[in-house]
Amino acid sequence: MTAITHVYNYTIRCPQVKDPAHPTSWLNHIEINHSCEIALDRIKKWHNHSGTRVFEYEGFTVRQAEQEEAYFSLQSDRLKEDFHTLVTIKIYFDGKTKDTSVQNIMQHIIRDYHVRLSKV
Repeated sequence: MTAITHVYNYTIRCPQVKDPAHPTSWLNHIEINHSCEIALDRIKKWHNHSGTRVFEYEGFTVRQAEQEEAYFSLQSDRLKEDFHTLVTIKIYFDGKTKDTSVQNIMQHIIRDYHVRLSKV
């Protein structure tokens, strides 16, 4: 039996721009942590409310949540030797943020995740 040795939880918030003089971007609102509890909580929540499949990108299936304005994805990967990773991605998307797409956010996060994996 193999254990998960690395956990990555990404949370991305797409804030509504309230002050045009001080624009905000989702790039300023990327949180990452390594909590197993958060990953397990997300898996349980998403299993119970699987959402609607929106698209797939590089093996990540992205779903839109049913009960909140959010998108989510998760995946596990096997690394060298007996290392295994679990990554969860949650995007809070308010729909009012201009020029923002879930696809662009996912591409950015997946690239970041692969860079992190290359360092393990």
